[in-house]
Amino acid sequence: MACSTCRDSRNRFKQKLGRCHQCMWQLTLLSILSWTVWAYRYLVHPTSVESITLIFAASSFSLLLLAHLVVALKLKLNNKKT
Repeated sequence: MACSTCRDSRNRFKQKLGRCHQCMWQLTLLSILSWTVWAYRYLVHPTSVESITLIFAASSFSLLLLAHLVVALKLKLNNKKT
């Protein structure tokens, strides 16, 4: 990761969540790409091992992105109040 927040080894997961824009862009790209590949290749047979694996990966990317966005929104709203 190129940003200073991600390079700092003292920062933990909670401290980076919602602050790292590069991570959020990467997760957005990975989510879109993995769901697109799943829809194009495995929508017809969703019970194959490859399909289930890709569903788990795509869901993980999407849920982590959602967590980033929720925390980023919370941080933005807290900064506007103060």
